[in-house]
Amino acid sequence: MKKKFLLLGVALFSSLVCAEELSLDSIVVESSTIEDIFTDPKTEVSKTEVIDEKKIEIIDPKNINEILRTVPGITADVRAGDVVEIHMRGVAQQEFMWEDTGVAIVIDGVPVLQNGGKVKFNLDEIESIKVIKGGASYLYGPNALAGAVIITTKKPKNKDMVKVDAELGSYGYQNYRASAYKASEKYLANIIAAYRYTDGYWDMSKNWSKSVSGKFTYFIDDMSEITFGADITRKYEESSRGSVTGVTAAKTDPTGASDPDLPWNHDYYSDIDKYFITYSKDFDNGANLLANVYYYVDLYDYEASPQDLNGDGYEDTYTRDSTEDIYQKGLKTEYRDTIGKLAYMVGLDVGQRELKEYDITTVTYTSRRGTYYKGEWSDSDATEDRFGIYGETKYKINSKLTAVFNARYDKEDYEYEEQSYDYNGTVWSLNNVSRDHSFENFSYRVGATYQLTSNDTFYTNVSTGFRNPRIYELYAADYDPDRYTRNNPDIDTETTINYEIGFRGKKYALNNSFRYDISAYILDTKNIIARNGGTYYSYGSNVYFDNVGDARSKGVELSLGSDKSKKLAFDFSYTYLDAYYTSHIPFTVDLAPIYRSTGDQTYDISGNQLPRTPHHKFDLFTYIKLTPKLKLINEWYWQSTYYADETNFVKMPSYGVLNIQARYNTKFRGNDLEFFVRVDNVTDNQYYRTVYLFSDRSGDGRLDAEDASITVDPGRVYYAGIKYTF
Repeated sequence: MKKKFLLLGVALFSSLVCAEELSLDSIVVESSTIEDIFTDPKTEVSKTEVIDEKKIEIIDPKNINEILRTVPGITADVRAGDVVEIHMRGVAQQEFMWEDTGVAIVIDGVPVLQNGGKVKFNLDEIESIKVIKGGASYLYGPNALAGAVIITTKKPKNKDMVKVDAELGSYGYQNYRASAYKASEKYLANIIAAYRYTDGYWDMSKNWSKSVSGKFTYFIDDMSEITFGADITRKYEESSRGSVTGVTAAKTDPTGASDPDLPWNHDYYSDIDKYFITYSKDFDNGANLLANVYYYVDLYDYEASPQDLNGDGYEDTYTRDSTEDIYQKGLKTEYRDTIGKLAYMVGLDVGQRELKEYDITTVTYTSRRGTYYKGEWSDSDATEDRFGIYGETKYKINSKLTAVFNARYDKEDYEYEEQSYDYNGTVWSLNNVSRDHSFENFSYRVGATYQLTSNDTFYTNVSTGFRNPRIYELYAADYDPDRYTRNNPDIDTETTINYEIGFRGKKYALNNSFRYDISAYILDTKNIIARNGGTYYSYGSNVYFDNVGDARSKGVELSLGSDKSKKLAFDFSYTYLDAYYTSHIPFTVDLAPIYRSTGDQTYDISGNQLPRTPHHKFDLFTYIKLTPKLKLINEWYWQSTYYADETNFVKMPSYGVLNIQARYNTKFRGNDLEFFVRVDNVTDNQYYRTVYLFSDRSGDGRLDAEDASITVDPGRVYYAGIKYTF
């Protein structure tokens, strides 16, 4: 299949190279990891999607998946609150606890370190999102196995205005926001203050968020400017509750209120501070210089590890206090220029990521791994020093054909230090662990575009991505000796290579314009990093991290849309995805007796589908202008069945959801005033948002749907709000 795919691409490209030479147009490199610069669809060789500010305001997201599900190729795992794990094209879909998901999350030019595969940010400050498909390490370095999600926060506007929003909804939902914009000949500025709160549908799922963010752009002269940005966000989650065990509980107790187990984390406080300075300089010859200095801090504080101390079968006490503090700082610079038919960009990326974790036992307890004593603690510091050089060239062979090449070199230096204070029942001991490791990586993208007509473009590319093993994977036995039996410093880097062809453009018919973008791809993942027995297997006599196998994703992604100025308009996205293991070492499942190696069963999962990867998904938005002031907006999302686990024993049902909203725009004292009402999940379908399955949790000696951790959708919910701009 891959050979046929490549031969087709080579044949098409060869025929295009022989095309007749026509007059040359100007060419520029838009690619940037610092600013989300507009990408020319006529010379972009990868499948990209852009969700602009207007679409995001219509979606009015309660979590980022409500935005990303409009994009073909995204398979996000959604839990309670605004916690979302973003996956793309099936890559790393088997992981759902603390791993990287293979998607680089970039906020204002900074690829942020994800806390346990999840990323937290201020939803109210998102202005636009761009999604790049396929391996994207050629621009963003480590962890961009399947692509990148580039989030741009709200920018100052070239006008003075104030906007206030208020929204109320089901389960105590409240959202209040005030935005102010100021403009002059010398500067632009904005500031946004927001507050969100919800009691939550699920048991113990109350959460709130408070934030203040803003940007200030000063025009140094006609050719240069400097921007200062800041975001200060405070979040609280009562717990990580959101799932129940088994399909029976999903029907009888979807909120988890009767579950005897407490959620693992409780009273989860997050302090998220982001600061950056960006300098931009244009030159008389058309060249541009960008430089960005950033400092991000994410601080997490919570209690964890619930235990049943009184023996009544119900967990009653949290036994650990934990903190996880993430620090990121760095400098990125880029220079872009054009020389005749050639445009190029070169960039430098240097920075440091640091994860500090502290954990202390507050109550003595005994679990399946032994006895833990009050006062035991561990204090660890994992540091990544990063250095990257990257670039892009575009060469306009003729007026229709453009070739593109990207390359990036990365060097990562890991350092890990841990100090722990332990008690064996007789003696207290102070232990120290120190480890270091380095990786060097090269990634690339090569592609071309061909203008079939003035409005229609053929594109093709081969792109790569990589993810180095984390320090805790290399030295797992040092990191967690209760769970792992040995270190494995010889783990290979996990890599992807993506082969893609596509067509994009615009057609005119029926007094309307229709845009389209369709692509087909094959994405191969090599040297998947996981535990040697199974994704979350922890209870055997020889457990460590290793390269466990390979996978392949094949798919087709389609985006369609029409002119939204018309009385009737639509946006449509469709995904076909076939993601499966091409090879895998024997996969182990914990069977009864529960959590004991004597009940283990191994399976050959080569050829199996990756979990939580439905073959088909679509999302349809329709916009109906009932009057010049009143608009009706409908969203219909649907996805097909999928397997909940690597063994493919348990299949989850398909589901669809219909959302409806009405928006009324008018004037009040000459200013814009908008009212809206929204009903999500109109049919009150309590479908399964996300399902995880990896062990026999019920202890009945088999793996089935009663062992699955299921997050049930709340069903029908209501929202209403008002926006006023003056």
